Amino acid sequence: MSQPNSMSNVKGHVSIVVVGPQGPDTLPKSVLLTLRKMGYDAEPVDEREMLGFSYKADMEKNGRVGLLTKVRDRLHDMRMKSSSSYERRTQDRLASLIEAKKPDLVIAFSAWFSPAMIARVKKNTGAKIAFWFPDHPGNVGRQYFYAAPYDALFFKDQYLVRRAEALGKNAYYLPEACMPEWHRPVELTDEDRKRYACDITTAGNLYYYRALVFERLMEKGYSIKLWGDVPRWLDSPARKCYEGRNVTELEKSKAFRAAKIVINTFQGEVEGVNQRFFEIAGCGGFQLCEHRDEVGKFLEIGKEVVTFTDLGDLVQKIDYYLAHDDERKKIAERAEARAAREHTFEHRLKAMLETIDL
Repeated sequence: MSQPNSMSNVKGHVSIVVVGPQGPDTLPKSVLLTLRKMGYDAEPVDEREMLGFSYKADMEKNGRVGLLTKVRDRLHDMRMKSSSSYERRTQDRLASLIEAKKPDLVIAFSAWFSPAMIARVKKNTGAKIAFWFPDHPGNVGRQYFYAAPYDALFFKDQYLVRRAEALGKNAYYLPEACMPEWHRPVELTDEDRKRYACDITTAGNLYYYRALVFERLMEKGYSIKLWGDVPRWLDSPARKCYEGRNVTELEKSKAFRAAKIVINTFQGEVEGVNQRFFEIAGCGGFQLCEHRDEVGKFLEIGKEVVTFTDLGDLVQKIDYYLAHDDERKKIAERAEARAAREHTFEHRLKAMLETIDL
């Protein structure tokens, strides 16, 4: 059993373990790379790798997540939800991997890490353990993080912060961010423009709310290119707009830069925004997103981002900004500058580490 570590104030001597999938555009990958850039000794523990499959490896090999990886992932999730013994064995293995690295700090991202696993790691390492939930309130699962002995909980939605605070937890608001390494203005080649240029785009999986938004836009005759996955059960004309694959990291920036307008719909955020909100801003794309009160806390509405309240408002604003190129480009440029100045993962991690006194 490893002995508890003493915390050091020297960055290079502080061992941080980032627990979560290291696939393209994931929050754990962004956090890991940013911590290393900041001078910390940061190592990953990717539970998907431990289980014998990896989004990251699949993407690097094939440019997309393959069917076998998806099937393995779904089988794992089903077994985690239906078998207590499988869940315990899996999390025991995961805890052992974390403990072997003798961390001073663990940053976890999965809502499926059990209270027992977190308690074990804390006891055996003496490390501080923080949880950063990368999803909206609809995906809290079994709510394990409320019962686990985390030193601090971080959420991108104020609704979840208040829920945790009502239980006496150390809960804090920490939105996502952009990664300047790939969410940045990129120089587009003629081939890039041919591949990605359009009136309207977005990147993300198709679900009925988003599908109905784009069905309306299809009726208006806009040039639309959508990137991501479409579930087999979804029956919508919007399927025709999907390009048949996802875009991530630098390629996503190309897709957002080449489009005139990037539409951002929020799936389940109650009082927050998604990571795509910061990605669009970071790469200098013109963003037209659903209105949330939180939006104005990050970007100035009308000057750095434009919001819409319903489909009629959306269509009206699309028509206006398609006809006003200079105004659209200035808004995108201001958003990019603001994102680089205030909304990178380095900004977020400095806030987190200060909060947990590292």
